[in-house]
Amino acid sequence: MTLFWGLVAIPALLYVSCEFLGADIAYLSGATPAVRYAASAVAILLTLVLLPLSLRFFRLPRIHADLLSRKAAALRKWGRLRLLTIGGLLIVNTLLYYLLGFEPAFGYLAVVVLLTLPFVCPTMSRCLAETESDSQEEAA
Repeated sequence: MTLFWGLVAIPALLYVSCEFLGADIAYLSGATPAVRYAASAVAILLTLVLLPLSLRFFRLPRIHADLLSRKAAALRKWGRLRLLTIGGLLIVNTLLYYLLGFEPAFGYLAVVVLLTLPFVCPTMSRCLAETESDSQEEAA
C-alpha cells in the first residue's frame, strides 16, 4: 500500500509545485514540432499498450498460475510490477505535461491513468480475490 500511495504522491507533488507554488519546469516548451510529436506519439502508444495490459495482468496464464501456486510471494512480485507500470505511466505523463508547457495530450493521458488506479489499489479483499483459483470462482 505504501508503494501505491508513493506513486500517487509524486505526481500530486509535481502538480502542487507547478500549479500552486509557481515552479516553472517547462524546459521543453520551445521544442520543435517534431520533438513534440515524437514525445506525444511515444507516450500515447505506451499508455495504450501498458495500461490495458496492466489491468489484465493477473489474468495472463503464466502469472495466474504463479499467483495460485505461490500466493503471497507471487502477489508481492507481480502486484509491485503492475503498480510500478501504472504509476510510471502516471509520473511520465504528468512530467511531460509540465515539461512541454502544458501540452493537453499528456494531461489527458495522466487523467486516464489516474482513473485506473482504484482498480488496482492493493486492498486485502482484492489480494485474496486475485489469489483464488478459477474453480472457486465458478462454484460461487
